[in-house]
Amino acid sequence: MRDKMIMKLYAKEFFSQKQQSLSIEPRAPQDNFPEHTHHDFDEIVIVTEGKGRHILNGYPHELYAGMILYIEAQDHHLYENVENLHLTNILFRDLNHFQFLHNIGDLLATMKPEKSLYQVINKKHLTKALPLIDKLSTQSQLEPLQQESQFFQLLTLIKQQQFDIQGVGNNEEKSMQMLNFLQHNFTENIEWESLAQQFSLPLRTLYRYIKNQTGETPQNYLNKLRLFEAYYQILYTDKAITDIAYDCGFNDSSYFSTCFKREFRLSPRELRGIK
Repeated sequence: MRDKMIMKLYAKEFFSQKQQSLSIEPRAPQDNFPEHTHHDFDEIVIVTEGKGRHILNGYPHELYAGMILYIEAQDHHLYENVENLHLTNILFRDLNHFQFLHNIGDLLATMKPEKSLYQVINKKHLTKALPLIDKLSTQSQLEPLQQESQFFQLLTLIKQQQFDIQGVGNNEEKSMQMLNFLQHNFTENIEWESLAQQFSLPLRTLYRYIKNQTGETPQNYLNKLRLFEAYYQILYTDKAITDIAYDCGFNDSSYFSTCFKREFRLSPRELRGIK
């Protein structure tokens, strides 16, 4: 029953020619968009501005500039609570459709969101990526070799800017690593002073970076990560709601319920009732 409610998008809506491998679809801004899937194409989504909520295969996540998402045809996703959200969508058909690019599946897999973990590049490198996207946008004037070469350069740039979780480099790089660590470990007990020390960052820099990147205070952002994990578990597991609250990092089930209803406008039990 639920599958019938999911909108399905088709390549013929975005690709003007059958032999066309890539299509660039900017969304500036991206409006709220209902749950949908792709019948016969994948896409890479690059968030260039603004914020919003993305729910991928039932799992919610806050979007902000610099995020990179690889969405496969069988995935289902939606956008909601958008605020000046700007996206660049790079659509491509089956990988076998490329004439010159081969064996890039593993490279694309590194950009695949996994629950709370989304790949991010910083704003400096996002700026470097934009000219490559602009060149891809003129694809009607490019030969297939040029087009696929530009696409591979973009994938390589993104791959090169995926940071390690260690506190290495300048403050911008260490801040990105810290945020990546937080997205991996949000269910653990997080102490901001200890986290700042772990990544060799001044506490004020840590606070400022999280606020600038996500639009949220550190604690609000941490709570959102925990609430999104709880949302997924309530909807897709049979675990007791109290257990889910504790497993997601909340020490008080009443506080959890209050935060949950404030975020999603329904209580945990109401969401469980949707199953």
